[in-house]
Amino acid sequence: MTCTARPGPREIWLAYDEASNRGDHDAAAAFVAPDLAVLVNGVPALSSVAEDRAVQTELIRCYPDYARSFVGALEDGDSAAIEWRMHGTPAPGVDLPPLDVPGCSVVRCRDGRIVEARLYHPTGALDRVADRALGRD
Repeated sequence: MTCTARPGPREIWLAYDEASNRGDHDAAAAFVAPDLAVLVNGVPALSSVAEDRAVQTELIRCYPDYARSFVGALEDGDSAAIEWRMHGTPAPGVDLPPLDVPGCSVVRCRDGRIVEARLYHPTGALDRVADRALGRD
């Protein structure tokens, strides 16, 4: 009998993060459920894979050297708390400060995809990027 373990939420998030850091939005989208629900600091922020892709695209446009570093994780069943730090230098002509943001994502996964993410981080540049991407600025 062969036992094939399904990837846990930590592994799924790491694969999503690796694709995001490469700027490969198609690969990143493969790890996100179409009905993704995202809260940022307790407030609903995204409700689809398309909105996630728009924010990721704008993030890389504003910070071409953007990278999110994995700090650590705690996993429990289909959920994980992921600690990370984002870094980036603003593109020429972009009116944003350098990106140096610590944060934590609590993700829940189903069938190998992230279905819910609750992000906690200081407000500032990341909020401005999301607002630009979603036409809320």
